[in-house]
Amino acid sequence: MIYTDALRSIEAEQNVLGFFFNPHIEEDKRMQVLQLIQPNHFTEEKAQLIFGLTKKLQIFDKIVLWDKIKSLKPVKDASIEWTDIENIDDFVKEEDIDSYVEILIDKHQKRELHEFGGEIRDAMLKGEDQFDIALRAQNILSRMSSKINIQTNQDLLEKVLSEKASDIIPTGYNAVDKYIGGYSRGMIVTIGGDSGHLKTTLALDMAFRIAESNPTLKIGIFSKEMTDVTLVKKQISRICGIPTNLIFSQEYDKEYVKQKMMEIEAWRTNRIRIINPNTFTGVSDIARIQMTHRFDVWFLDFIQLLEFARSATSSSDYNIQIGQNMRSLQSLSLVTKSVGIVLSQVKKGIEYRKEKKPTISDLEWSGLIKQLSAYIFFSYYPGKYYGFHKIPQDHYYLLGEKTRFAESFTYPMRVNPELGRFTEITDQSKRSEMMDKLLQLLDSDKSQNFRRNQDEFSRYSEKPDN
Repeated sequence: MIYTDALRSIEAEQNVLGFFFNPHIEEDKRMQVLQLIQPNHFTEEKAQLIFGLTKKLQIFDKIVLWDKIKSLKPVKDASIEWTDIENIDDFVKEEDIDSYVEILIDKHQKRELHEFGGEIRDAMLKGEDQFDIALRAQNILSRMSSKINIQTNQDLLEKVLSEKASDIIPTGYNAVDKYIGGYSRGMIVTIGGDSGHLKTTLALDMAFRIAESNPTLKIGIFSKEMTDVTLVKKQISRICGIPTNLIFSQEYDKEYVKQKMMEIEAWRTNRIRIINPNTFTGVSDIARIQMTHRFDVWFLDFIQLLEFARSATSSSDYNIQIGQNMRSLQSLSLVTKSVGIVLSQVKKGIEYRKEKKPTISDLEWSGLIKQLSAYIFFSYYPGKYYGFHKIPQDHYYLLGEKTRFAESFTYPMRVNPELGRFTEITDQSKRSEMMDKLLQLLDSDKSQNFRRNQDEFSRYSEKPDN
């Protein structure tokens, strides 16, 4: 490909390459620059190969390097001769290299953006969805706007000290907030759970709690499992105290519902929005909607139902696709400075274990879910596994299996599944009773660790508010 001067700088490329062969350069400085540069920062094939081999072998003497690489097939294929290395200008000064490096990286980023622009144009001409490419292009723009210089410790400290309360988004549950500190913008949070374990019900409850905690936050709910009308009916049940079966059978006072729903500020002002499932199929559609509406928090119910590539034909392919979707969703949360809360199914078979409790390894087609999630919670309704004759129907537990800044925990709550309402238990003795009931069911060697983590959670969560 032929690049214009706006997309390349021959002077910068020659000086950066020559810098590594200057014998008067301090070793620390040479290694520092070496880490910043990649072969694709150069536009000529010979320069890319020479630099790549120099970086790999870390040989900075021209004669020694040539002796090492002259018999390599890639060197012969690229028709590299001794004169190509001998003629590299190695007189660039140490005080000039930072400017040349910045020019080199800047030109490379502009070439990336130029190529992405072509992809977007081609996608539009073909009538394809171009939002995946646009999202990647925005990431490049973000990198182009930032300096390559490393921030000083003082700069980083000032960034921490200047954080505002609005930069941290509450989970919606007071005791959990005290323990983990809430969510930071740019995070992806995963809530896993088996069918019937109230994942969607928890997500709706959490959405309203988050909205009530801050009158400026906007929340979006993307669901491929339930229709938007079904989700509204669940909202009505939670807010108005009408069992869902009566709502579905039309046995309720509609005027009362209208009046009651309008009393809820977050619902009346559309700060909580349910996205019609017919308007999105994959990550690119979610990105388009999120880029437009800029939700502070968005829920996805659930990731396994997002559209996969048509080429995905095996479980391995699906695992890769889920990983790719998860990485794209994390990029979306970073670009839009939002918190993404992703619901995930778990593998079947938990009900056949002695200890009927999900773990991180149960996340279905986990892929990068484990690595990219700042927190992994499980929505755990043990009566579904053990039977409600063994544990009361209102016993519910939020399991924190991966927490970035704290130990795992179990948080008992009361739930009314007919109304979709969760109630925090402020009385520690009642919480302990619920934990004892659960431990009796689990009856495993892990009970002692389970109890120890719960005690740690209780110490933090019982601290008074400042």
